[in-house]
Amino acid sequence: MYNRTEISNALALAGVRVALAALSVLFFFSCSSKDVLEEIEDINTDSTDPMRFSCQMDQGTPQQRATSTLLTTDFLVNTYKAYATSKQQTVMPNYHVEYYTRGNAWSGTLQHFWDYTTIEGQYEKFWDYSNFPYRFHAVAPYTNNQARVKMDDHNLSIHAPYYYQTCLNGTVQTRKADCTLTTEEAEPYIAAQVHRGTDGKDTDLLAIDPAKANVNNTTTTRHREVWMPFHHLNSKIRFAVYTLHPWATENLLYIKDLTIKVTSDNFVTAATGYEASCGGTGTNDDPYTSWRDLSANSGFKGLTRQPALSLPTLFTFEGGRNVAGNDLRLAQTQKTAFFLQCTEGIMQLPQTNVTMTVSFKVYDQNDQVYLTFTDVPIEIEIDGTYHPYHTWQSGYIYTYYLILGGIGDKLELSFTCTLTPWEHVNGSLSTDLEQ
Repeated sequence: MYNRTEISNALALAGVRVALAALSVLFFFSCSSKDVLEEIEDINTDSTDPMRFSCQMDQGTPQQRATSTLLTTDFLVNTYKAYATSKQQTVMPNYHVEYYTRGNAWSGTLQHFWDYTTIEGQYEKFWDYSNFPYRFHAVAPYTNNQARVKMDDHNLSIHAPYYYQTCLNGTVQTRKADCTLTTEEAEPYIAAQVHRGTDGKDTDLLAIDPAKANVNNTTTTRHREVWMPFHHLNSKIRFAVYTLHPWATENLLYIKDLTIKVTSDNFVTAATGYEASCGGTGTNDDPYTSWRDLSANSGFKGLTRQPALSLPTLFTFEGGRNVAGNDLRLAQTQKTAFFLQCTEGIMQLPQTNVTMTVSFKVYDQNDQVYLTFTDVPIEIEIDGTYHPYHTWQSGYIYTYYLILGGIGDKLELSFTCTLTPWEHVNGSLSTDLEQ
């Protein structure tokens, strides 16, 4: 015989069991969605090793990377496992990866981190060793505006304008398609694309130099952090000057009234956006296709070209002694060349068949004109042949050297150009693009 208390407890327990049964039914139906099932499948991998983005491998050894500086901003990433197979699955769909720091630079304790688990609705992901290879597609800075940036496993689409820049008396100016100034970024977004193979090695699919396409060259664990090497879609140009031998005069010589103009028709000043394919398995039959094809203008859409009647002036310096920073007689090699103002360079849209001229005056220490050069074509000598047409490719910095040769009044002007990978990304991007 049960007393009233015992009967009440029994009924309460039965109620709990009924509630749990109902909850389990509800849970069953709530998980019947394909998206939720895929999420559960992804969480239940054969690994407890979380996926991380970092500038260092888990062993603490700095990775070989495409950028010489850190990306100090958030980025957008899509991650796929079992890439280009029948089991391909999206692991991180348009995930927001947040950048933050810990420690202090002055004390040498500053550390950099990129974390996606700090964002609501994003879940920690784990390496699935039975479903390699992995593919990572990313754009920086982060945006959730798919009308502006949209990407999937095979395509990238950026609907944001790209502009060219000029240098006016040491100030970099970003100019719109009609050459008027704008506060918008000349390069609103940069991209990264990494493939982690079954052997655990990472390949930077946007590497400028294929010989350096391996992000990690050492034998490492497959669960190490993923370094995302971001690349510029634009080009950059800059100018420097040096002499071939000492001057015949004792006077201090300096440059003044320098102007570099574009003289070629159809010069590209703006693009409405960028589109490219980013698929491929890496096999001979299906090679990787790069977002940043080295052919000029590849990927850029809606180009604005300047006609001959309104060709832009790229570089202007109106006056002042020692624009190059010192006595020109001390700059006798490329290593000692004096860089003109805007030493970091000015951004340009990748293109071909660009022609330019330079004008400037050489003054002595009495502020008297020593020599004058007017609209001299910038032509590069290669194997005895002068080439007036210039090609600017994505991800490169082109440094043009103005070489003053000859002695005294027979001073002559020649040119050379070097190109180096544009590796700097730190602090070059705006994080307020959506405002």
